[in-house]
Amino acid sequence: MRIDQYLTDFHQGTRRQVFRLLRQGRVTVNQTAIDSPLTSVTEQDDVRVDGRPVTGRQPSYLVFNKPVGVQLNLDATVPHSLGGLLNALDREQALKVFSDLPKEATGLVIVSDDDQFLQDVASQDWLSTLRVRLTGVVSELPALDNDLTFEQVDLMPNKIHQVTTVLARTRDLAVGVPTLANLQGADRPVSRVAFGPLRLPVDLSVSSYRGLYPDEIDNLAGPLVDEDELLKND
Repeated sequence: MRIDQYLTDFHQGTRRQVFRLLRQGRVTVNQTAIDSPLTSVTEQDDVRVDGRPVTGRQPSYLVFNKPVGVQLNLDATVPHSLGGLLNALDREQALKVFSDLPKEATGLVIVSDDDQFLQDVASQDWLSTLRVRLTGVVSELPALDNDLTFEQVDLMPNKIHQVTTVLARTRDLAVGVPTLANLQGADRPVSRVAFGPLRLPVDLSVSSYRGLYPDEIDNLAGPLVDEDELLKND
């Protein structure tokens, strides 16, 4: 059996993730690093990813809808922490939080036990999309006109309900979140509703989380330079 199919069958990731594992030198067969998806293996071979047998490696990729006031700590014993939202099974994983969404903000947070995945996501330098609601109908925000913290700001006034939704894209959450929270008329906490290609699931209630879907994982990690080779081998 081809190594890429073998790893897929053992739930080591999507086809693109498996290809990435091989290209990053994270797969060994009988203590030898393997980088070609065409390599043949059998059940008698010692196949490992990151030094762990494939039968003992089931990586986790999660997206949270973090409540306001909750800090990004995965220790369930810490009050008002992300770890307190985990179920008993997920608490046993060596999970890590990606990004630095301040506790004053709510919304999308990514968590995984795959260190290389988190590094791949970080290397993409994705923008965060922040949302805040203002009371009243607003057509312009002079306070943000010359603010280089944001790469794009969109205003969506609602005359019926007399409110305006502000969507702002930034990489600087430490500055972006308080800047939006302090806008005149802000009546709710700032929320991160998207991170790069990943949008906060509309059906994911506050304080809940779910696993990332395969296409979400692939999109967040970004393409590989030689990804076309994988497509040719399909």
